[in-house]
Amino acid sequence: MDIAILGLGRFGSQLAHELNNIGVDVLVVDNDPQRVNALVETSMLAAEGDITEMEFLESLSLQNYDSVVVAIGSNIATSTLIALTLKRRLQLSHVIAKSSSPDHTRALELAGVDTIVNPESESAQRLAHTLGAREISDYMSIGPDYGIARVTAPFSAVGSKIGDIDIAKRYDVFLIGRLRNEQITFNPPFEEVVEVGDLWIVSGKDQFLRDLQQN
Repeated sequence: MDIAILGLGRFGSQLAHELNNIGVDVLVVDNDPQRVNALVETSMLAAEGDITEMEFLESLSLQNYDSVVVAIGSNIATSTLIALTLKRRLQLSHVIAKSSSPDHTRALELAGVDTIVNPESESAQRLAHTLGAREISDYMSIGPDYGIARVTAPFSAVGSKIGDIDIAKRYDVFLIGRLRNEQITFNPPFEEVVEVGDLWIVSGKDQFLRDLQQN
């Protein structure tokens, strides 16, 4: 997989590092030579230039990349203009863009962006669902009032076989996987016994996910 990242602020730079760490080929682009040089040293492809200029964008051969990320969130007009150019002028198949506000999101939608991310909003959402619920160590919303969470297995389940608990009926959540000693097992077998320290990956209504810590 080949990914191009346009804009090397905190979000773009961190994304580039993470993709590089998992073996994805990354092209990073920015008009700041310092930021570009910092990432060249980690063996990434890099280009320095003004991404608002059509001629420069065309020179990057972005159509050869599986996805292009517009990692500019602070300037709505610039971000939207670039996204519009990528989708309508260059006709790229998959463009991802960072949004910083509801108005920004709407503008990116109108530009035809395929995937819109809002790191600040998503981080705040995860924090809101984990604050005051120490057994919930991670959370992802999948719809209004529904989510997927990583939670400590309830004490009332310890020592019991998964098949004997009837998790969906007893806790009103669905067990997706189990994490033990940094090893994950999806759809754990019914004969498996729940141990102290097990982490469950569960889905369900937000209220039921929080209620797991009460059991």
